[in-house]
Amino acid sequence: MNIREIETVIDQVHDNHPAFEQNKNQLIYELLTAFEDICSINVMASMLNPAAMHGIVDQMDALNMALNWAIQKTKSSDFQTIDMQITEERYELCSSLLREYALPYSMICSSYISFSRNRLIADIDNNIVTFNVAPNQNKSVWGDILRETNNGSAQFLETMNPLKLIQAISVLKQNVSVENDILCYSLPGDVIESFKEIVAKQWEITKTLPETWKFDTFSLADYKKFWISITTLCYIHFFSCLEIKKPLVRMRNSTIVQDKKCILDYVVECGGVERKKAEAIIKYITYNPEKKNNDIMYQPIVMVGNEQVVIAPMLFMGSRPERNLLVLVGLNNDDFEHSKEVNDLENLMIKDLEKVVIEDKNTKIAKHRNIDASLPDIDFAVLDMSTNSAIICELKWFAAADSAKEVYAKEDEITHGCEQIETLMTYAIKNKNLFIRQVFGVEGGENIDLFCCVIAKHNIRTQHKYVPVIDLKRILELFERKSLNSVFHIIRNHEYEIPLPEDAEITHKEIIYGGYVFRIPAICFGSPIDI
Repeated sequence: MNIREIETVIDQVHDNHPAFEQNKNQLIYELLTAFEDICSINVMASMLNPAAMHGIVDQMDALNMALNWAIQKTKSSDFQTIDMQITEERYELCSSLLREYALPYSMICSSYISFSRNRLIADIDNNIVTFNVAPNQNKSVWGDILRETNNGSAQFLETMNPLKLIQAISVLKQNVSVENDILCYSLPGDVIESFKEIVAKQWEITKTLPETWKFDTFSLADYKKFWISITTLCYIHFFSCLEIKKPLVRMRNSTIVQDKKCILDYVVECGGVERKKAEAIIKYITYNPEKKNNDIMYQPIVMVGNEQVVIAPMLFMGSRPERNLLVLVGLNNDDFEHSKEVNDLENLMIKDLEKVVIEDKNTKIAKHRNIDASLPDIDFAVLDMSTNSAIICELKWFAAADSAKEVYAKEDEITHGCEQIETLMTYAIKNKNLFIRQVFGVEGGENIDLFCCVIAKHNIRTQHKYVPVIDLKRILELFERKSLNSVFHIIRNHEYEIPLPEDAEITHKEIIYGGYVFRIPAICFGSPIDI
């Protein structure tokens, strides 16, 4: 069989799974419950093995895939309520759908997307499908993947400050009880504040935009208040559940199930959010299965009945809230205020660059230069008069990508930036004197060593062979630590790429699914242990 015939086979493996015998609302609730319980098991396992925490991101991908299947394959229910007393049998079925079907399928699906974009090649040997990085790919691919992975891990670990978390949990324990197998906890001020401090830090270390950012019905500052309030409740509920000794009881209490009015009352009272804006935010981030390219991480509030809200706490606790909101707004394409703000994104990058590149008698900075109506504007440029060298920079701002589809969408934006800067350089080389005068207002341009680059916010898997593309965070680090001449040399020679650690090895992760073995490129860390 060829690669596309195999794809057709694995697309149908989950079709007759018995989990789909349930009605739509009930199955959605059961999937959220099973997902949340699996995450709690991962958190408990991380106390002995910290690597277990990485599995939570995979479970989020699996949940998203399973929910998509549930929407496609089950019938809508006329019932307005759900049965919270999930049986062990239904739990096992939903866990099976998540772990044995949705999880491996989502990983294989990402490889197929990469194959379709000519980023991976595929070799088939009987029932073994081996994906490899295509030979024409940039060598930076692994360094880019490693950087993004490390950034996410570092942020999560910084948020989960063990000492503060232990202190908060110790305060919480005094307010938790189980009555008739139902989790009960009170929310005195000291409990809320203990967890709110942790949640507020999570927002701060993942944010990228000023809180003055506005949308049509609420501001980013409003959303921050809302998100901190809800996520504080999620932390409290999650760690309260961990106090339950009986696994079945813990599982049945793992999600937050409330009337929407109760959630609104809580956010208004504890978060200080205006009710009208809180209502707008809840509506905005309520899961809409009809939305194209939707993801449960963008809309983590789920309605399963008449004004009945279900929240899986880990969807809030494990999120990058600002990033997810920006992606959701981008998918809507109808937020007028946001479209105005987007025009200012590159200015945010310029402000960061101006903090580390100081203009003086030997350094000239140019920004937003319009050279000719037929040419792209110059976003940012630096002239080092002490070495007669200059760099022309095209800036690209976008939110971090969390899926293969998003990665390639960002790649297309970066490629466009490379093409724009190449057009500028073609013009500059034809008449360097005029170009330097237009950009920096100085004469003698023919003696200036001129080159270019693209600076990208969250540069991922750059494909361009000739134009250097460097991550904003990386170039800021270089400008802070080295002279202009050194930075110019590093960028021109593509020496800014972070090498893999010595104990890192490019290998394959094996996934068995639908009667096939899929070997997917992966980075392995650590030396083999001799036994």
